[in-house]
Amino acid sequence: MNSTHAMTLALLPEAMLLGTAFVSMVVAVVRPGLRPDIHRWIACIGLLGSLAACALVLLGLRYHPSGIAVDVLSGGFVVDSFALFIAILACVTALITCLITDSAVRTIPSRTSAYYALILVSTAAAEAIAAERDMITLFVALAAMLLCLVTLGALVKTNPRGAVSSFEHLIEGGAGLAAVLYGLVLLYGTTRSTNLTVVAGAVSGAPGAVAIGVALVVLGLCAVFGVFPLRQWVGRVATHVPAGTAGFIIAMSVVAGGAGLARVTISGLGPDVSIWRWLVPIVAAIGLGYSSLSSLRETRVSRLIGQLVSAQAAMLLLGLLAFGNGSRGFPAYGMTAFLGGLGITAIATLAAFGVLAMLQVAGIGDAIEDMRGLAHRSAPAALLLTVSLGTLAGVPPLAGFLSRALLIASAADTHYGWLAVLATGATLLTIIAAVRLFATVYADAGDEVPFTLGATPLVSRIVASAACIAGIGLVVLIQPLLAVATAGAGTLR
Repeated sequence: MNSTHAMTLALLPEAMLLGTAFVSMVVAVVRPGLRPDIHRWIACIGLLGSLAACALVLLGLRYHPSGIAVDVLSGGFVVDSFALFIAILACVTALITCLITDSAVRTIPSRTSAYYALILVSTAAAEAIAAERDMITLFVALAAMLLCLVTLGALVKTNPRGAVSSFEHLIEGGAGLAAVLYGLVLLYGTTRSTNLTVVAGAVSGAPGAVAIGVALVVLGLCAVFGVFPLRQWVGRVATHVPAGTAGFIIAMSVVAGGAGLARVTISGLGPDVSIWRWLVPIVAAIGLGYSSLSSLRETRVSRLIGQLVSAQAAMLLLGLLAFGNGSRGFPAYGMTAFLGGLGITAIATLAAFGVLAMLQVAGIGDAIEDMRGLAHRSAPAALLLTVSLGTLAGVPPLAGFLSRALLIASAADTHYGWLAVLATGATLLTIIAAVRLFATVYADAGDEVPFTLGATPLVSRIVASAACIAGIGLVVLIQPLLAVATAGAGTLR
């Protein structure tokens, strides 16, 4: 195909989202009196259009055994099976969010179009991050996503602390972006190229500069991913932003951060740049230890969910390390475990915050003690909360447990046995934290008044419940999920 056709096909999924966001804003200006949920359905149409564009590119992949459908900008923008997997996951994450945030959006009827436009733009940025191997556009996509997510949190603030939390998220995210920028500047100064794939060839010429640059980029991306060293924003967003929106902010950050780390380390730097291969295990070990231990002392459900997501994100780093062959010369399938776990984590995060949003609408507090006797007061709410948090915590036999088992096995097979042991211990701690909450949920109700989830809109209840049940359903469908993840990892493994 010619270059124009290739560029159009490469950018079509992102163009669908950006175009729909523009249409939604125009409609809000021309017809300001429309019902707020009109903009939600416009956003859903745009997301379905982006999914259709991804399906169109997938059809073209049948004729490309390499798994790369489009390669433009001299290799700086690559639409391959990995980028398509992330794009589809990001669209599904945004689509679920659009369907479960009706209650939160009702509090800001005049800003509904901006709310859904920000969701679409941040989704497009996540799709672009997954396809980038160019330093400049990677940084621009990261900055655009951060600004959109921070603005989302500020847009739906329900108390003064929400605005402060969004500002703190901006500061912490800005520090991570600054680290990425300085690291990329060092790499560009060493290689004289903005393409990440040429960094490996410059290691011997300036090992010190390359090591510092790679370390800064990896640590900055870890901030987006929600793990050490800059991860405090996860707890703040979980606590001070309405639950449905908080779920999207955290889930999309995990998806985009994971995609950026995989694209930079494995696809860009490669195995010859050893600095990231010893830095990532240290980050994973600290992230697993800190998040799992912190989950034991949390007294709020929202912060507990945030700790579980951070622990799961640190666990996913094991898949990045196990991208090559195992001890017996066969593929360790670390990237398969990484992508499969990334999908399960995103859905489970949305499910957990979706249930929390329904409880907030019903007037239930956020403290763990407020959940006492929940099973006797509303059995459906207790079941949904148990499945969603159990999936995030790795409670067997839910899908989160299978994901962690595969990640740990992959790490052990690639000579990271010490990290596999640490990950196993961290999983036990997160399970204990979840079980402690479950004990409160299924305790005697006492004087608490029963309630129903009927105040939550029907569509939101159905979609949030479906996301929770996915924690059970994916146990049965784990083989198809891993098959899709294997195809997505084909160009990186």
